[in-house]
Amino acid sequence: MMSTARAFLPATALLCLAAGETRAETFSVSTNLPQTHWGVTQGIDPFMACVTERTGGGITFEFYHSGMIASTQEALNAVNAGLADIAYIVMVAETARMPLNGIPMLPGLSDSVIEMTAANRAALDAEGALASEYRANNIVPLLINMYPAYQLAGRTATFDTLASMRNAKISAGGGSLIVTLDALGASPVEMNAGDLYVSIQQGTLDGSMLGLASIESYKLFEVLKSVSTNGMFGSATGTWSIGTAKWDGLSPEQQTAMRDCGREVEITLARWVDNWTEELEAAFAGHGVKTFAYSESELALLDTQLSSARQAYINRLDSRGLPASAALQEYVAALQDEATKLAKSQ
Repeated sequence: MMSTARAFLPATALLCLAAGETRAETFSVSTNLPQTHWGVTQGIDPFMACVTERTGGGITFEFYHSGMIASTQEALNAVNAGLADIAYIVMVAETARMPLNGIPMLPGLSDSVIEMTAANRAALDAEGALASEYRANNIVPLLINMYPAYQLAGRTATFDTLASMRNAKISAGGGSLIVTLDALGASPVEMNAGDLYVSIQQGTLDGSMLGLASIESYKLFEVLKSVSTNGMFGSATGTWSIGTAKWDGLSPEQQTAMRDCGREVEITLARWVDNWTEELEAAFAGHGVKTFAYSESELALLDTQLSSARQAYINRLDSRGLPASAALQEYVAALQDEATKLAKSQ
């Protein structure tokens, strides 16, 4: 069942329809996320409201949440098959078809969601390697949803040095995170987030590499004793994307509304995520979880190891004939530009 609370139609649209000036169109939006997830309440909800307002009701939405239309693994297929007009594409689930777009998720690049979001958008707007994968899969990215940088959390030990991570049994969700943990000298354990609480509680794991949002969602602060705050162990990316055929069928004015709303909301969302992360750090400290920042010298040591993990991912794609090295340089340059802009604005 769709969420009728997310079908937006201002009164101004009725006047336009009566005058025959605007043909209202409703777009279906699919996601695996529940209605209460911050990616919905802070991301796609404001986007849909913005587009409906900017188009005077010319575009409205029907919102299907919690996998009503498609699972995470089937989101891209759902758009391509016309089951949904817009879907939340989780990049870690699309590494086979969109491997270059895994680059913004690699470790050692940034711990600022604002920087990562803006750099990702700049790389996509440059119409280079990252954008080419969207075109090849017949989707257009409307709204970027970057997650906070992954951090290292410990059950009893505090993983505040590279040496402290050696041989520790640390869980991660898979993919590049496993490679990252291996590069840090840990003993990586691939595990779903839903299994973490019991595994940490019983001592099966020494810790976990995950985002602070996941610590909050799964109440892991009840069984963890420490968590880093400035690690750059990678991130996760989702994009709310529309099918190319649907996009091409929009008027230039409607495309502008969607494009502008997406860029405005994604930066507002990124700023909210960064602020929320700081709030979570304070909340965890209140629960007795030690929060710590890596020293500059330790960050330098970590960066050496993270660089090797990052390069292993790039080398693997280069060996397949993909322009991974060029795409990484493109993204890193965008990150540096955004960091400079943010520094000047502060």
